[in-house]
Amino acid sequence: MLRTAHLSPDTPALDVALTPAAEPGSVLTDPGPTFAVGLGYGDVTAYREIPAGTWAVSVRAAGAPAGTPPVLSLRVDLGAGTASTVAISGSFADLALDAAPDDLGPPPAGSARVRVLAAATTSPTTTVTLATGQVLVDGLPFAGRGPYVPVAGGSHLARVPGTAGEVPLELTAGSVVTVLALDAPDGGTTLRAVLDAAGPAQQPVGGVEAGGGPPASQTQVLAVLCLLAAAGAAALHRRGHGLPGVAGILALALPVVLTGADGGAPAPARVPVLTVASATVPAVADPVRLRIAAVGIEAPLTGASLDGGAALLPPADAALAGWFTGGPRPGEVGPAVVTGHVDWSGRPGALDGLAAVEPGDEVLVDRTDGTVARFSVTRVERHDKAAFPGDRVYAPTPAAELRLITCGGPFDHARGGYRDNVVVWARQVT
Repeated sequence: MLRTAHLSPDTPALDVALTPAAEPGSVLTDPGPTFAVGLGYGDVTAYREIPAGTWAVSVRAAGAPAGTPPVLSLRVDLGAGTASTVAISGSFADLALDAAPDDLGPPPAGSARVRVLAAATTSPTTTVTLATGQVLVDGLPFAGRGPYVPVAGGSHLARVPGTAGEVPLELTAGSVVTVLALDAPDGGTTLRAVLDAAGPAQQPVGGVEAGGGPPASQTQVLAVLCLLAAAGAAALHRRGHGLPGVAGILALALPVVLTGADGGAPAPARVPVLTVASATVPAVADPVRLRIAAVGIEAPLTGASLDGGAALLPPADAALAGWFTGGPRPGEVGPAVVTGHVDWSGRPGALDGLAAVEPGDEVLVDRTDGTVARFSVTRVERHDKAAFPGDRVYAPTPAAELRLITCGGPFDHARGGYRDNVVVWARQVT
């Protein structure tokens, strides 16, 4: 993921272009499509996903024709799974482009991860402290980047020596925040908090027990197999697949091997500039219903929490799906998590059929205020509960995403549960 930031106080607005870098020994003549338009001092673009590799970032005056030679350009090597910020920094007479990696990993439980970028000229160095006495950065030179610091989640007041007053900072637990130290319009230094990514305040531990229950009678098992076969036949019919006889129908009741292909579409050439005046993002309404028409899932939503060992607990009522109240709501920045039983005591649960979801399927979440959050499935994975990748599933994200979790894989009769978890990944669409 890549974004750009304009941190030069006396440099006018700029357009930023991005294109694959030229091969060694050749000259790049086309700066490529526009990445950000009219980027002004203190602006930070949204992250954009691009293929890993070597890229050329170039800047020119805002509104300049596409063929205008860039004022500056920079080759950036971007590794898979990384996030980086290219900053336009320094004074106009000594303008520079530099790229640095961002850490969007989970902060410690109950904390936010915060760093400071110094872009103010009112003092040779920047020092930022909180009213609690914690120092975010001390003596950071102009155009410098401070280290990431864990800060307890909640409302804070920040101070800059030599500047009157305090700046409120709302640092939500589980979030990653960049604080920009900028020249204030009326003199002095001001602080602007940019929400880089958000995640759960406390990351759930281990896999999710979302299936099984007390053993069913032989009659119940036969009835459930018939129901599952009928549901599978209906799902295949909706997708336009044929059904090869009774053997094919019964096979639908057996565990499905899932693929992990990413079905995300490439980002558009133009990305809107996002300037966030505060790390506080307006909360969306609570979710009340989950709908996945492609596989016939429609279930009421209730709150889900963690048990004493910090494992995620699905609702006790297998007919309900649960959204993890310790993390973002569906539609807020970060990975909203929904879990539910695939079955219980031989009866289908709220997320029965989730394993049949495919990349591109639409997921809808109805909310209490009548609005609907729309998501598109990007990939489906299955993991052994003993090796559940929580750091990846629950990691903070810079945009609104969704994780749907239930049980799958072979059934372990000895322990009365499934070996695996099915995890569906989805991104919000507008």
